[in-house]
Amino acid sequence: MQRYGDGREIHSGDRIAYNNQRGRVVFVADRREFEPGYEWEEYSSGVMIEFDNGARLLLDRVDERLVLERARE
Repeated sequence: MQRYGDGREIHSGDRIAYNNQRGRVVFVADRREFEPGYEWEEYSSGVMIEFDNGARLLLDRVDERLVLERARE
């Protein structure tokens, strides 16, 4: 199960900061948890981040630079 460094679970829709860039989690593949429009079935694990500037990053393991700013609502 994917978690932040503080032990809280990562969920799609979470607002995050990663390496001083802000964005949101758009899917958590391990849990099959996807934001609308991001049902990318080819991934079986990992967390996809979409940054506010439109760039995307797939993390396949916990990274201390990933920080929860606001949990999904």
